[in-house]
Amino acid sequence: MWRIFIFWWVIALAGCGGDEEFAAFVDNVTDKNHAIVSSVETAPTLNQGAANPVIWIHPNDIAQSAIIGTGNGLEVYDLQGNIVDIEPAGNVNALDLRYQFPLNGEASTLIAASNQSDNTLGLYTIHPDTRQLSPIALLTLNQDIKVESLCLYHSPISGQYYAMMLDSEGIVQQWAFFRTSDGSVDARRIRQFNVGSKIKGCVADDEYAHLYIALDTGILKYGAEPEDGTAQMRLENSNTQIACLTLYYAEGQTGYLIAFNQDNNDFLVYQRGNDNQFLGRFRITAANGIDSVENAQGIAVTNAALNNTFKKGLLVAQDANNTDANSNFKLVAWDRVADSLLLVADTTLNPRQIGQANKNNSVKSVQATVETEPVQAWGDAADDIAIWVHPLDSSLSTVIGTQKQGGLNVYDLTGKQLQYLPDGRINNVDLRYHFQLGDEKITVVAASNRTDNSIGLYQVNPLTRELENVAARTIKVGLQNEVYGLCLYQNPLTHQYYVFVNNKNGDVEQWALFDNGKGQVDARQVREFNVGSQTEGCVADDQHGQLYIGEEDVGIWQYNAEPEGGTTRRSVDTTGKDGHLTADVEGLTIYNAGDGNGYLIASSQGNDSFTIYKRTGNNDYIGTFKIKVNDALKIDKVSDSDGIDVINVPLGEAFPYGVFIAQDGWNNNPVAPQNFKLVPWEQIADSFGLDKQVAENPWF
Repeated sequence: MWRIFIFWWVIALAGCGGDEEFAAFVDNVTDKNHAIVSSVETAPTLNQGAANPVIWIHPNDIAQSAIIGTGNGLEVYDLQGNIVDIEPAGNVNALDLRYQFPLNGEASTLIAASNQSDNTLGLYTIHPDTRQLSPIALLTLNQDIKVESLCLYHSPISGQYYAMMLDSEGIVQQWAFFRTSDGSVDARRIRQFNVGSKIKGCVADDEYAHLYIALDTGILKYGAEPEDGTAQMRLENSNTQIACLTLYYAEGQTGYLIAFNQDNNDFLVYQRGNDNQFLGRFRITAANGIDSVENAQGIAVTNAALNNTFKKGLLVAQDANNTDANSNFKLVAWDRVADSLLLVADTTLNPRQIGQANKNNSVKSVQATVETEPVQAWGDAADDIAIWVHPLDSSLSTVIGTQKQGGLNVYDLTGKQLQYLPDGRINNVDLRYHFQLGDEKITVVAASNRTDNSIGLYQVNPLTRELENVAARTIKVGLQNEVYGLCLYQNPLTHQYYVFVNNKNGDVEQWALFDNGKGQVDARQVREFNVGSQTEGCVADDQHGQLYIGEEDVGIWQYNAEPEGGTTRRSVDTTGKDGHLTADVEGLTIYNAGDGNGYLIASSQGNDSFTIYKRTGNNDYIGTFKIKVNDALKIDKVSDSDGIDVINVPLGEAFPYGVFIAQDGWNNNPVAPQNFKLVPWEQIADSFGLDKQVAENPWF
């Protein structure tokens, strides 16, 4: 009832014109350090060794689930805090667990524990009937480091299990588990890098394929796949001493990253998706004879409804400063955290199945064969692309890419930059052929410019392959928030050209382009509507008169592309539990296979993938692919992608069936500013049995 009351109060504030009150309310939730109290505490550990806890979910009787912690070896606690088993595993300083690990022909729980005394890695499983641990293997690995932190990773792409082992000085090693000839479990090192700072802890996301590392200076996010290199992102509001991390999983690949901040003895909460937006903070205070949590060295969380005390999930925190006793673990009902910070309390997801849906989805992998030169600025800079086909020699075609901190780039098909146009913070770009400007037909290129909230208009000079400004004026859009996404549409009967622009509020405007009679292109607004929330990616299907828009946290919508099309729409796919997208939904593009057939392709940014749908009918889902590393050409994988484009015109020997291009948000090998990756279309087509129907040059 309390959560329902809060929900309707928020809606009332937002809907009654109380924008300032609503903003203040949200700021209070985000900025306030909420006080949460524990429900249960465990018995003290048998020495002062309590550190990383993990929560084990019982496969049959969820009330018999347990907390496993480090203490005098490994200690198993029931949900009332009582010790039910002790495994003499040595001086264990870090542990983690994963489900569905193949062991003796069965899917078992894998528990990995790092022994600080002899630097070994102990592998264990737990018996549901007794809740007792038993060893699987004791691995003596040539680590060359003294392991201080450990986290496991189960790849949603390959199904492979990995151990991430880190030392205090910043070295990260990734080890892959495998079966030896006699059937025993071993591991081999497949990746190593240095984060350049003192490491405190780590956690891996088995759905998003991300690795989060806690430092004494904040939180870094890396790709968790072996080929992901060393590109990183630092989370906001984390410039402090982070001791440990955990992940709260919820349906639809939502949930939270939670970090313990040693500087303030509080917990920081971030979204798992949506660029890890900071959501708020809380601390665990003393109450009812249970003391506060201080100097936590480990945390764990689950969404599972365990019993009446933890009916909406459980948060476990190690308490190094347990009053008058050895360190122990504090157990907090998750709904207390969720209610205070307005977070989700979702008990529908089965924690034992995390990552399994993605694994069984048969995500295909392709490789880029060309990458462009990096853009001119670090950070979030490259965004969208449009492919221009040369009228006489398609191998001389170009890629027009936005650099949203400064302008537009033009590249040739080898990735070499031909032109940089410093016209402002240009976000998205699109083009159409045969626009009648005076006595000649041009390729009109439209771009959304966030510097002056305008639509930029250009033509491509076929002789130089460079862009030339043809805008009659600074075409200011009516959007209240700065312009964001953009796409072009041409009516197949009247040949009228239109530009769609949108913003982060979900507002969409449609503008009609026209020749002003002076050798320039102008525009007038003809339509506006709202999709509901933040949008960017859009693409128009000229032949079918349809507009596809990506609502970033929701999914893909299909609208009528004509000015009188109204607001009627149809859902193509969603980011929900029954959808194939992972927020944010970013770039959209259409592959034209002729006769109205082809494919709609979307960038599913949250899990670094691309989804394919039929162009016709109800846009049936076809499949998902990722762009993996190309070791032979030393081209890294595509991660965190924004804009995409595709064409089926042969573009010389490198791209005989056309090309698919994607922005790469984490450009590495070597580490460099963002860029764009080019994939031969036949790689994608052959992976899914799609058309490789080549088209004529669009100039003819």
